[in-house]
Amino acid sequence: MKGIRERPHRLLGALGRRERRHVTQINGVKESMSVKPTTTNMTDRSTSSDALSSPATWDKQRMRDNLVAHFEGKVRRGEARVPVERLIMQVGRDSLFQDLLARWDGLDGRQRVNAWRDLLRLCDRHAAEVMPTCIRCGECCRHGSPTLQTEDLDLLRANRIALDQLVTLRRGEPVQSQQADRPFFLLDERIKIREGTGTQECVFLDSEQFACRIYQDRPVQCRAQACWDSSATQELAQQPYLTRRDLFADVPLLLDLIKEHDQRCAFARLDGAIKKLAENGAREPDELLELLNYEEHFRDFVAAQLNIPEDMRPLVFGRSFADLLPLYGITVRIEADGSRVLVAT
Repeated sequence: MKGIRERPHRLLGALGRRERRHVTQINGVKESMSVKPTTTNMTDRSTSSDALSSPATWDKQRMRDNLVAHFEGKVRRGEARVPVERLIMQVGRDSLFQDLLARWDGLDGRQRVNAWRDLLRLCDRHAAEVMPTCIRCGECCRHGSPTLQTEDLDLLRANRIALDQLVTLRRGEPVQSQQADRPFFLLDERIKIREGTGTQECVFLDSEQFACRIYQDRPVQCRAQACWDSSATQELAQQPYLTRRDLFADVPLLLDLIKEHDQRCAFARLDGAIKKLAENGAREPDELLELLNYEEHFRDFVAAQLNIPEDMRPLVFGRSFADLLPLYGITVRIEADGSRVLVAT
């Protein structure tokens, strides 16, 4: 894409707190871009000296930096419905922007001031009139992976999406929502594409190219995703979700063992053990530790008997109790002698 193509790794927070680094792609050439605290209000004396300088003195880099800051401010104030990255990419495709960018270095001071005003009007128009189409900016993919619907079963059967890239969220499992401060408990089972370790990014997001590795075979939830209009995803949420019973319908023995695991290692037992631990001031951790050991033994034993690969266990059994403890503010530390110790985080 010609012109500016800003691709920040995360939606930036409030301006004016610290300098931030991004990667900008201009006419196909990647370069480092430093976005400093700026404002488009040239009369605001509370802003930095960079922001107070006139557009007449800005070079092309400073103009780009202030343009990004303008978008950040609009998102922060709730004046734009879509992420910063989406707005930047959309404006970058506008012929007026491309023309002003190409001519900027040749403009005199007065012309640059007028051009900056034109750019602000252009940015405001794009913020108010978002193109109703996905421009593949990757912002959605960085904040969570898709949950699969029954319609996605054909993709799995055709091996378009590998089973070892999936994870099951079991009924009753505590999950963390982006919209809620505290975990909540699932009423029904879900199967999701995995997220990167320690992140919320979908594993199929190429974080270098900001592209989906399975775009042509992406799940139905991804196809319905629209940052400018949530109605399609809301309608899709009323459709049936894919479960392990759908996926392993031809393997009744495995389904029986999955059912046994769900009964013996129900999340109500984990929740009860953690509540009891809190009530006794963490003085008696044995019940919780025994439950963790039992659940791990069950998974290992069944996996060994049925030759289930390690990377398939999150799909077959879901996330382990030990993996979920951080949601309760607890982690497990393995001592030198192999014993386990609960540690508050």
